[in-house]
Amino acid sequence: MKSYFTSLIIIFSAFTLYSQETIPFFSNSDKILVSLNNSGSYTSMTVEIENKSSVEIKIIFPEGGVFINSSSSHQNLAVLFYDDCIVSSGETKSMTIYTACMDPAKQAPSSTSDWTLNYDRKLGDLIRGYHENRPLVEMMTGSEHHDTFIERHNFLQMCVWVYFNADKQQILNFATKYVFDGNSQQAKEFVDVFYPMAVIFINLYKTF
Repeated sequence: MKSYFTSLIIIFSAFTLYSQETIPFFSNSDKILVSLNNSGSYTSMTVEIENKSSVEIKIIFPEGGVFINSSSSHQNLAVLFYDDCIVSSGETKSMTIYTACMDPAKQAPSSTSDWTLNYDRKLGDLIRGYHENRPLVEMMTGSEHHDTFIERHNFLQMCVWVYFNADKQQILNFATKYVFDGNSQQAKEFVDVFYPMAVIFINLYKTF
């Protein structure tokens, strides 16, 4: 009987030693301290996580996580690519999280902006659906727009704008500059196909 209880104690101790919590970065948990730094760009956010708890924590950055700008005239940002990190008790880690701006009509974030955190599940599921079904999206829109990380980032940026009802002209301007290297004719031909297709699909998606 003594050996039985000894074994239980060992198992419990091992479980306690290697136990790990999973916390979304936007959770407002008092077990972590989140510090944000933005260089004035809509494409990424530097996130510093301090683990204030006594156990190891896995911090997740799901698609659809939102950084809300304290200035109503500056852009909010949405997470485009899932990431996570393991932070030991008492440790601090820094991550670069890749984002899209949610309103092209607003100014880019300021390096002095203050932020709060949130999560848009519907938007997150849409972005995750892109990652999980990218071969199908490539067939419909051209694989050349998805080959590299930057190309996928740009494509998702346009999708986020469609989701939030951005003007077609703003998407065309973006495509001309960042997708087609200033070739306005190629950009127009692409957006004339992409935009109505994306609007129909995303508006239908919103109804579910």
